[in-house]
Amino acid sequence: MMTGLIGTGRPVVAASVDAPAVGRVRSSNAVIGRVLKEASDRSKAFRRLVEIINASDGTVYVEEGKCGQGVRACLVTVTMAGANRNLWVKVDTGAADVDLMGSIGHELQHAIEVLSDRTVTSGAAMYFFYLKKGSRSQTGTFETRAAVEAGEAVRTEVRRDRPRAEAR
Repeated sequence: MMTGLIGTGRPVVAASVDAPAVGRVRSSNAVIGRVLKEASDRSKAFRRLVEIINASDGTVYVEEGKCGQGVRACLVTVTMAGANRNLWVKVDTGAADVDLMGSIGHELQHAIEVLSDRTVTSGAAMYFFYLKKGSRSQTGTFETRAAVEAGEAVRTEVRRDRPRAEAR
């Protein structure tokens, strides 16, 4: 789901085992940073999303916030920083759980969709991009099948890779 605007913070890097020391998926929130790391450790699909973003011209900032419309996470805007794009995702950190990891994976897929079109350099351009690409819900939010599938793939993999203490 995508909507509104959010600010920045000091980055905490979420990197897969094979990712460079400084990745392009970041958060200034320690809880979110741990969730990004755990999702990357436990889900191949999540690592793939991070790797695609790491190879792009974009940086995705995942920060705490409320989205409305009954969703836990949302892609809110894109801005330019020189030749690079910054994308902002808000997440409700009510519980750092499997669903949150899947919701972030869902939004990272939306970020990849936006990054696939070099002409999307603003919140307005992102809105018009999704008018063409996504389906629109009754609440006015946009959705894509690829994002739904990405979120579900992350949830499934994380559930399968439950830490021993959690599995008991």
